[in-house]
Amino acid sequence: MKPVQLAAALLTIAAPVMAQEPPVPTPAEGWMSAPRDWSATLRQDATALHGIIIDSHPGVHDSLNPEFRARVDAGLAIALQRAESTTDAGGWWWAMRAFVAGFDDGHVQMGLTNQAGGFPTRWPGFLTVYRGADQVVAVRDEADAAALPMGARLIDCDGVPAARLAEARIGAFRGRWFLESQRVLLGDWLFMSPSNPWLGQMASCRFESEGETKTWALNWRAIEPADLSARRARLTQRGGAAFGLTTLDDGGVWMSMPSFNGDPSSDAHKALTPMMAEWMANQAELRAAPFVVLDLRGNGGGSSHWSEEIAITLWGADWVRAHEPRAEIAIEWRASDANLAAIQSYVDEWTAAGESTERIGWAQEIVDGMKAAQAAGQPYWRDLESAPGRAGAGPSPAQLVRGPVYVLTDSVCASACLDAVDLWKALGAIQIGRETSADTVYMDVRTAALPSGLARLVIPMKVWRGRPRGNNEPHRPAHPFDGDISDSAALQTWVRTLN
Repeated sequence: MKPVQLAAALLTIAAPVMAQEPPVPTPAEGWMSAPRDWSATLRQDATALHGIIIDSHPGVHDSLNPEFRARVDAGLAIALQRAESTTDAGGWWWAMRAFVAGFDDGHVQMGLTNQAGGFPTRWPGFLTVYRGADQVVAVRDEADAAALPMGARLIDCDGVPAARLAEARIGAFRGRWFLESQRVLLGDWLFMSPSNPWLGQMASCRFESEGETKTWALNWRAIEPADLSARRARLTQRGGAAFGLTTLDDGGVWMSMPSFNGDPSSDAHKALTPMMAEWMANQAELRAAPFVVLDLRGNGGGSSHWSEEIAITLWGADWVRAHEPRAEIAIEWRASDANLAAIQSYVDEWTAAGESTERIGWAQEIVDGMKAAQAAGQPYWRDLESAPGRAGAGPSPAQLVRGPVYVLTDSVCASACLDAVDLWKALGAIQIGRETSADTVYMDVRTAALPSGLARLVIPMKVWRGRPRGNNEPHRPAHPFDGDISDSAALQTWVRTLN
């Protein structure tokens, strides 16, 4: 496969994780309580976010997305309007979160630089999560005699229907609320009040339980950080085993890859490198196995070169060339000084780490292309050389894999994880588990600091033209798993029923 398909080979942070939420709330201390003009901080950071996007984001000059610039300007206008009444850290954070959410792009993100503090949070004694299309009570204060019954289904609050309520109170500050993955991962935020002044406090809600509908007055109160963290952990609808290659009792092979981080210094890179060597050493056994499971639970992306290596080792280079996704593909890199510096840093880092000449050459080609585009006064360097050509006529390659290959996904799967599913399904793998997240055609991200020093941005540097999978389109499993996606033993038992 061509180097252009290293779709997220650059950044060491797991961008989708960064986007989910601020750290577990703790009492306001340190940076949150230090004297600060939060109104000025919001104005400064929002203006800087706008400037960084205009300077470096590929969408600004995208003729196929003419509304992009207006969206950036509108986000700034709302943030500046909110700055007029911002008085605390919560006002700053959630106004900035709403600005970022307005892009509806998992590759445009913001995360706190100081993970030691958080926002004081209140709750009404229960939390809900999505079960299908419904929000249901999934954890409650057992000491509260008036607590809602477990499993009670939310109908509305203060007259606002449940679906519209969640979109306004969660989706507006998270983005992409049309995705199942967002609702699965973030649904429990509906009845948490984490110092967000841009949301009013709900007074009463109607719930249905055992065929009866009742109205419940909400008694909002503080909750200790450790208590909240423990309760939320019980609601986690994601999971994944540690890195490993395991042969099951019946001969099935299970390969767990909770990350595709491409940074040579990362734990994931250090785990994946020997796994790939083991994968290659046992190639014959893998191909002869009754089934193979490629477990991507917990994988938020990284570098696509891992999934490409796995594909070639398992199916063979000839099969990959004959079946990989085909499209008229071109990549347009936004040629800015900041983007150029980011790519050059990868050339230097990979060279020092002794990475493959292909990866280093790929990055160097981008550096040279960006420089040429800048010299010509062009906003993009258009990479056409890396577009995969269609296979010529000839004999069909042999199918080297004996049994079915399953790719196991959860709601966390994004970025290079999605690229892996794109490729493996095209080669014949069967998706199982849960619906994935999704990404836009803007990708290959870098970080940027905000003037306050309190947060950092993640922004994409290129736009992918002609990608077979649509913009913000998730992968949906052929065989959905409705149980606890973190229960590996239950999954192994279930997978055997699919054969």
